[in-house]
Amino acid sequence: MKSKLLLMMLLVGILLLSVSLYQNFVLARADFYTVFSLGMFLLLLAVYHALPSARLFRNWRSADILRFFIVLTVFSILIDLVGMSLGYWTYPHYGVQDIARKYLFEWSVALLYHMLCLLIGREIFAFLGFNDKISFLLSLLVFVTLIGFLTESLNLQVHSWQVVKMPLSNRKIGDYFLVFQTIGYWLMALIPYYIYRITESGIYRQKDF
Repeated sequence: MKSKLLLMMLLVGILLLSVSLYQNFVLARADFYTVFSLGMFLLLLAVYHALPSARLFRNWRSADILRFFIVLTVFSILIDLVGMSLGYWTYPHYGVQDIARKYLFEWSVALLYHMLCLLIGREIFAFLGFNDKISFLLSLLVFVTLIGFLTESLNLQVHSWQVVKMPLSNRKIGDYFLVFQTIGYWLMALIPYYIYRITESGIYRQKDF
């Protein structure tokens, strides 16, 4: 049953990614990132749960998952509003009608696929013999950075969002802001990861009582 479910998630994820790439390269649709985020999430979730030590959302109730997603969405909204108010990024093609879709899928679900990339990379480096802390750091530096460059390279085709400036430094390599491609994308993986850890620790404390 588990293998069939993972295969289904993998196939649906690949299908959604194919649709999103068509939206991006052929139709030049800025909202491609909604379908892309869903596809990446399902694909990486399938990959992660195929690993023997995977335990994402294990023993969580539906209410726990919902609470985690609500907190993640609230953080997404706050981060986005602060970023826009400081003039760090804009959404040149989005209007009021896109707000719910943007925060649910292009923020919350997108942050989740960055977190999954971090977790998968950690497992790979751990398998190669590195300890937990080094595996986590290497995954952040290698896997999350690479998924960030993939994400941004697709975005630059259609500008679902447009980075205007960054704190610390506005240095760029081509069209890529270095701070956004490093610290920015690292935070996209770390924020949901620590929200997950805090939520999970609360669940276990409740069980202890």
